[in-house]
Amino acid sequence: MSRSYQQTQFRPPPELRRKIVELASTNRRSLNSEIVFGLEFYVRNIEQTEEAPGASLQAIPDASRQ
Repeated sequence: MSRSYQQTQFRPPPELRRKIVELASTNRRSLNSEIVFGLEFYVRNIEQTEEAPGASLQAIPDASRQ
């Protein structure tokens, strides 16, 4: 069964890629499935943080600026 999701390129730093590959193996998922799982988890948590009283996303560091 083929899905019609849009393909997206992802170029993580080597160490992050190694960690994701290791997690995928541990969790018996493909690399793609592990990335999707992690992104869905992240988005759900951000949405919950935004809904929390007095929450501020400004306190979360931006890894892309390190």
